[in-house]
Amino acid sequence: MKSYFSHGKILLCGEYAVTIGIEALALPVRKGQWMDVWEFDSPSEDHLVWNAIDCNGNHWLNETFPLPIHESNEECSGERGVLLSMLKQVPSNFWAARSSYRIETQLEFEQNSGLGSSSTLIANFSHWTGLDAQRLQQSVFGGSGYDIALAELGKPLIFWIEKEQANWAPWTLHENLTSNWHLVFLGKKQNSRSSLVEVKHRLQKTQTDDFLMQQLKHVANAVKMAQEIAMLEAGLEMWQAVLSMALGLKTPYQQFEILPIKGGLCKWLGAWGGDMLLVNKTFIRKNAVFLENYTVVSWNEWVINE
Repeated sequence: MKSYFSHGKILLCGEYAVTIGIEALALPVRKGQWMDVWEFDSPSEDHLVWNAIDCNGNHWLNETFPLPIHESNEECSGERGVLLSMLKQVPSNFWAARSSYRIETQLEFEQNSGLGSSSTLIANFSHWTGLDAQRLQQSVFGGSGYDIALAELGKPLIFWIEKEQANWAPWTLHENLTSNWHLVFLGKKQNSRSSLVEVKHRLQKTQTDDFLMQQLKHVANAVKMAQEIAMLEAGLEMWQAVLSMALGLKTPYQQFEILPIKGGLCKWLGAWGGDMLLVNKTFIRKNAVFLENYTVVSWNEWVINE
């Protein structure tokens, strides 16, 4: 058996705008996805069985594919379609003659959490097959690719796109700056690719607005360089406000009709309108009733800062 593991992801700053050249700040979470692969002799027809298990131990997907994959003319959608599109990228000589395979994937976080069930899948599959994970991601899902870089590196990073190429560099967010932070899982998975399509026109318009681009770059850099809690949290709130104005999207304050609080922090993580919120203790103390309906966890217990 061969076993692979990739970390889930959080995009702290840079959502949407990372696709138009703004630096993004991203961090891995401690939980991720495992992929185990068995190869066994196949005296008759070669095949591949794919079984997926969620974080609660439930088997939510079971698919079988005949080998070799490149000879398949099957057209399908949904989860099977995603797996088939991945398998078709694998060179035909990768599959051993008279051999079949069994793949079992195991998530450590909820599928609707927005922590990267797709990116960890791509990273693990690429590790096994030797495919370029960034290229596979673009072929199957699209997006900026920051989540793939995180899944493969397992460390916080600065991510940017230059001349349509993904670039990244190490970054550190000290735990003393985030000791009062919490993640709020909203239980509403947003499709980040669909969300990106919805704001594509406004993103293109923003890219041609020198003033807005400079604002976004300045605020993102301020967050990246922050060494004090107040400056870091103010930068994140400012980033969210500027991006909201540029793209016409609601902040969580507007979405949930919550009043901003002096010293408070409440920011979308992931695609806006779902996935997660980042909040601090000041916000939690003032909005305990609102948060009762959601899962709230400590940032430092879940996120790899260094």
